[in-house]
Amino acid sequence: MALTGGGGCRQKLRGESNLIEPPKTFDSFWSELRAEVDSVDCDWDRTERSQIVTSRGHSWKIDWIRYSSVEDHLIQGWLAVPYDHQANGAGFLWMPGYSYGTPRPDDSDLVEGTVTCAINVHGNTPDEAYVNPAGKNDYILNGIDDPRTYIYRVIVAHCLCAVGVLLNQPEISGGIASAGMSQGGGLALIVSSQSALTGICCADMPFLADLRTALTLSHSPAYRTLKRYIDEHPKCLDTVLLFDSLFHAGNIHVPTWLSAGGKDPACKPVTVEAVYAQLASKNKHYEYFPNAGHIFMPQMNAAYREMVDDYLV
Repeated sequence: MALTGGGGCRQKLRGESNLIEPPKTFDSFWSELRAEVDSVDCDWDRTERSQIVTSRGHSWKIDWIRYSSVEDHLIQGWLAVPYDHQANGAGFLWMPGYSYGTPRPDDSDLVEGTVTCAINVHGNTPDEAYVNPAGKNDYILNGIDDPRTYIYRVIVAHCLCAVGVLLNQPEISGGIASAGMSQGGGLALIVSSQSALTGICCADMPFLADLRTALTLSHSPAYRTLKRYIDEHPKCLDTVLLFDSLFHAGNIHVPTWLSAGGKDPACKPVTVEAVYAQLASKNKHYEYFPNAGHIFMPQMNAAYREMVDDYLV
C-alpha cells in the first residue's frame, strides 16, 4: 500500500481551508486527562472462554478481559487470539461505534495473524445486547455542560487505558493499531493523537470529525440531537470541539488510513477530508467509496492487514 500523498482520494480535497482554532482550553484539557490516565494502574485480568470464531478462513480464540480505568470504572471487552494460524505479535485495538453494546468479533475487526481487543466503553459485558440509543436517549449529551463531566472524556480515557492493557498481553511483541469505524474511527484518531504507544491508525467513516461542518450536513440522529442542544446552549460547543478529530489530526504522526462513503448520511466525506488534510503523518491514505453508505467495506480489512504487515510486524 502506498501510504503517501493520499492515493485513492479525489483530486481535490474539500474542507482544507475551513480549519478554525480549537477551544482555548484544548491543550490544558488533554494534558490533564493524559496525566489522570497515567495515574491509574489499569489493573487487568483475563478469563479464558471456549468460544472460537472464524473469519475469512481463519479462526481466533476469544477470551474476556476487564481492567480498571479512571474514576473507578471497570471496563470489559474481549480479546481474539489467532487459533489456527501464525500470530504476528501485533495488536489491534478496535474502538466501538455509537451504541451501548460491544463490537462482535467478525470480518470487520479480525485481522489475520493479529490479536484484536475490543472494549465496551460503558462498562457493559462483552455479551451485552446491542442497543443503539440514537433517537431514544442519546448519550452524546451526557455531562455536556462541563468538559470535566462530558461522557466522551471518560470514554476516551477508557480507550487510552486499553492501549496499555493490550500492550501488556503476552501475545503482543510488536506494535498496536488504534482502529475503529464511525464513533470508533473518531476515537481511533483521538487515541493516536493522545497516546505515544500506538503504531498505526485506521479510522473508517469517522464520527467526531470537523464537527462544525458535520452538524450542518449530517443526517445522524446523534448529530441532530447534539445540534438542537447546542443551538439552545451555544457555549457547550466548546466542550464538544475538544473531541473533534480535526484538532487532533496535527498531532498524529503514525501511518494513518481514512475512508469515507459517498452516500454516507452520517459522516460526510467533506468532514473526513478536512481531517485528512490536517494529518501530520507523512504516511497517510484516504479511500473514497463513492457508492457506499455508512457501512463496512471488505477493502477496509484488507487495508488493515497491509498496514499491520508494513508497520507493526
